[in-house]
Amino acid sequence: MLNIKKTVIVPHTPEQMFNLVDDVDNYKTYLPWCTKSEAIKRENNILIGAVYLEYLKVKTHWVTRNINNPFSKIEMKLLDGPFKELIGEWDFIPLGNNGCKIIFDLHYKFANPILEKIIGPVFSYISKNIVDCFIKEANKKYGKNHS
Repeated sequence: MLNIKKTVIVPHTPEQMFNLVDDVDNYKTYLPWCTKSEAIKRENNILIGAVYLEYLKVKTHWVTRNINNPFSKIEMKLLDGPFKELIGEWDFIPLGNNGCKIIFDLHYKFANPILEKIIGPVFSYISKNIVDCFIKEANKKYGKNHS
């Protein structure tokens, strides 16, 4: 199983960062590899979301079931896609009036070695850079200083 873990401190509130990550419908507007994204179903604190990827001639999609603990945590679990397993977590930890610490932790394994060879390098690149994409969008949306 592969693991990607990234921790960053940002000048945005946990609420701002949580709302950005939870807004699956808008991923396609700022994630450069995302051609389509949608919240399929929302019920209480559960979101079923789909993300469609197209990058370097690789096309795929996955669907996750996200359990949301508003403004502090999003837990993701695979429902459909090219993986045997995919589980992840976003943690948003308040840092007083100075913003928050984001911890992104993702564990995944592809369904078979052929998929891993085709999609693996692209998914690894995207996973390692996704937090930076969200930070860039937060800076654009909320400004570079805490709002």
